Amino acid sequence: MSSTIIPIASGKGGVGKSFVAANLAIALAEQGKKVVVADLDFGASNLHTCLGLNNINPGIGDFLRARTAKLQDLLVTTDVQNLNFLAGDVRSPFLANMHHAQKMRLIYNLKQLNCEYLILDLGSGSAYNTLDYFGMTQLGMLVTTTEHTSIMNMLTFLKLFAFRVIERSLPKNTFLEKKLKESYNLSVREEILTVRGLLDELALIDLQVAQQAELKWSSYRPRIVFNKCKTPDELTLLPALENTLKHNLLLRTDFIGCLFDDPAVSMTFQQRETLNKVSPSAEIAEDIRLLADRIIRLWKQPLRNSAGLLINNANKVYHQRSNEHKS
Repeated sequence: MSSTIIPIASGKGGVGKSFVAANLAIALAEQGKKVVVADLDFGASNLHTCLGLNNINPGIGDFLRARTAKLQDLLVTTDVQNLNFLAGDVRSPFLANMHHAQKMRLIYNLKQLNCEYLILDLGSGSAYNTLDYFGMTQLGMLVTTTEHTSIMNMLTFLKLFAFRVIERSLPKNTFLEKKLKESYNLSVREEILTVRGLLDELALIDLQVAQQAELKWSSYRPRIVFNKCKTPDELTLLPALENTLKHNLLLRTDFIGCLFDDPAVSMTFQQRETLNKVSPSAEIAEDIRLLADRIIRLWKQPLRNSAGLLINNANKVYHQRSNEHKS
């Protein structure tokens, strides 16, 4: 079975990434999809909490320590039909610093898991390993809030991801690699290094390689979910954000979800249970079901005018709920 891989990342912690990963996986499973959700937030694994599970299951750390282990054998059944969980580094510290060979072995074996959807809860920030897990597919998901700091951290993540994609597209052990690292160092002392600037520097040395690197980068099209929104007005920043992504990062993205702030989220953490058990009729549960539906229908195709569509949908949902509250 060829699975749809959805790595979920964030530029900073505290935006609700693990909550979204867990409950999106549940929503997909409830729609009859065979789902595996894996905790790749090494050093800060807490996805089990969002799934209402105890921190006792062997997982990826055990897989990497035991050369004969199989990831499929480490899947944990959950209370949700069709949903399996793959734990992270419960019993194996320092996995955040795993070697390159371990990372590549893990990536290969994750792709072999038998499921329709593989949801990967990645660590926050821009460590190399996190960037490489995010790059397992061209269609990763980023969770952010509309706060300025969250947006800036997301842009930083995507910029460093661009540099990582370009770096990995270069011929190994060449002058180009050396020049690339020099550019990183110069940018600290002189000016901010942009994706366009980096590609232009490479083009001065080898135009064909630079063109291939740009083509590789242009194949990525991340999907962005805005969490903890209070009103749809917060989404008025989308056209400007889309323009920044296009011109500063040479990146096309799709805005695929808006999740409104809901006190039910805090209740799930207090009770260490899943949203579908604590408050299945909560508005945030409906938002996540809408997101799951969009993923099933639209994930593998580019979304035209995603900014306008998301703004319109968010306004429709918000005003419908406001009218229901009044009545």
